[in-house]
Amino acid sequence: METKTFLEKVLSSEGHYCVFAAKSADERKTQKFYDSIDEVVNAARYFDQQGYDVYYGLATFKEVNSRKVDNVKHLKSFFLDLDCGPTKEFASQEEAIKELRKFCTTNSLPNPTMINSGRGVHVYWFLDESVCYEDWFPVAERLKRLCAKQNFLADPAVTSDAARVLRIPDTHNYKTNPPSDVNFFGLGEPIAAVGFDTFSELLGGEMIPVPTKHIPKELSQTMHNLMGNQENVFKDILVKTLRGDGCEQLYNIIRHQEETSEPLWRAGLSIAKFCSDSDKAMHVISKNHPEYTPEDTKEKLSQIKGPYTCVKFDEFNPDVCSNCPQWGNIKSPIVLGKRLKEAEVTDEGVYVEAPALELPNQPKTTYEIPKYPPPYVRGANGGVYIRTKNEDGDVEEKKLYHNDLYVVKRVHDPEVGEAIVMRLHLPRDGVREFTLPMSAVTSTEEFRKTLSSRGVTVKKMDDLMSYTLSWVDELQATSTADQAHRQFGWADDSMSAFILGNQKITPDVIEFNPPSNQTVGLFPAFEPKGTYQEWRDNLELWSDEKFVLQQFALGMGFGSPLMEFLNTNCGTVSFYNKDSGVGKTALLLAASGIWGDPEQLVLQKDDTYNFKMNRAEVMHSLPTGIDEITNMSPRQMSELVYQGTSGQQRGRMSSSSNVERYRGGRWSLLMMYTANTSVVERISMAKAMPKAEAQRVLECRVERMFDSVKDKETTDAFESSLLSNYGHAGITYVQYIMKNLQACQQIVWDVQKRVDAKAELTSENRFWSATITATIAGLLIAKKAGLHDFDVQNVFKWAVSDLVEQNKRNMTDMGGTVYDVLDDFFTENISYILQIKSTADNRGVHNNGLDEYVVPEQIARGRLIARYETDTKMFYVKPKPLKEWCGELQINYAHLVNEIMQKCNGKRKKVRLTKGTNLQLPASDVLAMKFDMEPDDENLEDL
Repeated sequence: METKTFLEKVLSSEGHYCVFAAKSADERKTQKFYDSIDEVVNAARYFDQQGYDVYYGLATFKEVNSRKVDNVKHLKSFFLDLDCGPTKEFASQEEAIKELRKFCTTNSLPNPTMINSGRGVHVYWFLDESVCYEDWFPVAERLKRLCAKQNFLADPAVTSDAARVLRIPDTHNYKTNPPSDVNFFGLGEPIAAVGFDTFSELLGGEMIPVPTKHIPKELSQTMHNLMGNQENVFKDILVKTLRGDGCEQLYNIIRHQEETSEPLWRAGLSIAKFCSDSDKAMHVISKNHPEYTPEDTKEKLSQIKGPYTCVKFDEFNPDVCSNCPQWGNIKSPIVLGKRLKEAEVTDEGVYVEAPALELPNQPKTTYEIPKYPPPYVRGANGGVYIRTKNEDGDVEEKKLYHNDLYVVKRVHDPEVGEAIVMRLHLPRDGVREFTLPMSAVTSTEEFRKTLSSRGVTVKKMDDLMSYTLSWVDELQATSTADQAHRQFGWADDSMSAFILGNQKITPDVIEFNPPSNQTVGLFPAFEPKGTYQEWRDNLELWSDEKFVLQQFALGMGFGSPLMEFLNTNCGTVSFYNKDSGVGKTALLLAASGIWGDPEQLVLQKDDTYNFKMNRAEVMHSLPTGIDEITNMSPRQMSELVYQGTSGQQRGRMSSSSNVERYRGGRWSLLMMYTANTSVVERISMAKAMPKAEAQRVLECRVERMFDSVKDKETTDAFESSLLSNYGHAGITYVQYIMKNLQACQQIVWDVQKRVDAKAELTSENRFWSATITATIAGLLIAKKAGLHDFDVQNVFKWAVSDLVEQNKRNMTDMGGTVYDVLDDFFTENISYILQIKSTADNRGVHNNGLDEYVVPEQIARGRLIARYETDTKMFYVKPKPLKEWCGELQINYAHLVNEIMQKCNGKRKKVRLTKGTNLQLPASDVLAMKFDMEPDDENLEDL
């Protein structure tokens, strides 16, 4: 029979054909796929001439480049491999053929085609049709079982292996010396093919159904990691075997290698192959075998698909496994060598790159995974394991959690106390970092709740709790606790890091910032939304120079972090207009949108005063906007201005003890208000001359820039975009500052010199100076960072001229004299002042006893606080009412008295205020002064 005819009989006409060639002399191997039988024959001749052992795949394949069972398309034969030789299952080929004929006669099998492989015999039953692997495999399994049952010693590894290769006729077996011919036994005449169903019935009845099991195309990442965390060590199996609780089959194979059959030897190699020390184990189990050569052993190893089961060992060498204490408890001897494959930790550490779940601005982050505290170890592919020893000294390893989970550091919060930062690696999501209070670490229920909420799900939380406590002990012994960041903005005086939500921004990287009790609620506010480009495009609406006020407001958003360079804690601007819809709120939204969600960051009118101050403390370096403060009382407004610019919380006492409460951190930022009226004017309702407040806040009237009807669509779209695109510019901006820290500091200082010179500001105007300086410098630096294209020089000119001049005029209008103050006092208390002519010249004129009585021009009602003599222009005021009135209006009483003494001929004396009336009251202490309450008619305007 010709080789081509043979291959056409044994192979299907559909699919790709495979040729495998190996040269033992130089360990060369090659595998190629072809589309026709002719190409297979030509390839076989070529490789044979080159000194290769040539084999062909017994199946056809769906795709090229893969000779695996899952790629098998069709088969067209059943086959056996009979190994022959002094140490083989059959002493000679003649004996093998004799036993084969006996086997076929016993089972009524048709005559097969036999190939002389050079040493052994290859046996084929051709089928008259091609069959798929699912139909072929159970019949091949039955053939294998029948051979084993009748002690016909065909190689069981070949019989049901659809991806097996066997030698091609008319080639040579180069493993013998000299090379042996591979050819047909007998004349090699074609033998009739047998029907698939007929052959199946001859083997013993109905078709064996293929077991249905789900084999996923790809293992899950978790399963892949878990499998990668295990290794099998052959040395461990031998140790257990020598101790009496290992595998007796392997013991016999090693001790009696000379007498071991080839299938049993192969079974032993199947265990060695899948051990991490296989390079040594394969030779330990083989070196004394008569047919051992390093090359042949490697070849055998390459053909083994997986570790043999205990059932296979028992099939090859009965009556041994049944006495094993492990029989029925394990499926394969290889599990005796199973151990955890621990991750290697070098001096440089272990680093992995993964998405940062909590850092949206840092899609990929490199994490260093530390060495776990003993007895805990990390698997090679992650996970938490504990390694202990049992009573026999054997190492026992237990998986606590399949993902990486470890403690990064300890942090201390002044209010909450100590906490730990944990890091969780999730295979699909990325890396999540979270803070766990120490009180939760030591409470089983709190620990379970916290970890479960973060995605850690295990049946036994107690094991993970012990693991976490070991981390705490380790870190307490080796490191100091970091201070939890209770404020956003600059992390320290060196400005080396900037805290923005859960992000710690450094010049080149973004790290996770663990939450503190004070900051955690605002973390979501700093998650970006929309895109940077849409944010940038939206602000183009303000790019025209007529929007200089709007550009200034945006500059406050950039300028706030620069207040750290100045000697002022806080600068404040109040944007006001009595009308709604002029764009006041949009100013705050734009400035806050640089950093995060403006709706969450901008404070509202209903927020309490303490809430507003607490927010300023938390924001620390970030702009703080307060929308609509109009409804605040004048006194609350005054307090807001004073405390806001002071840069710190009020000092408070503890409610439970006589000790000071933690005051909180200082802030250094720019604050923005919106109102329907002037803040200073509102404060003046409760305070006569609020010059101090006016010096701490710049007031800016917002003019309407758009038509409320025609431009409504434009303004609506603008504000909608502000609320849909935010949080993209802040990181770029602060990283630019940190990378150019000295240059940015110099910009701030240079700008302040120019502002003070152009606006003619003095130390009294220090808050104005700092506010304008930080804003203009913020715009300059942001422009250098590529965040806008505004004309900053135009904004500068407007700020030092229009804005400053407007506020200077307000200060001038506020300047009042002692006469103005007394006039206000007289006017507000006119009902309590007795107005009467002096009685000094009436005494004894009429001699009727009524000379001392004068008809008052106005009688005091309710109470009497002062006497004004309309003819002599003398004003007599009780000190106490005047002092109370000054206190209410925050007028310096001592300074006012001094002015009265100098400019109103003031004196302290005793006077009877009711003199000239029929009410006789004793004299009382008064301030007496010359004061004309009547206006100068010449200075009155015509009404």
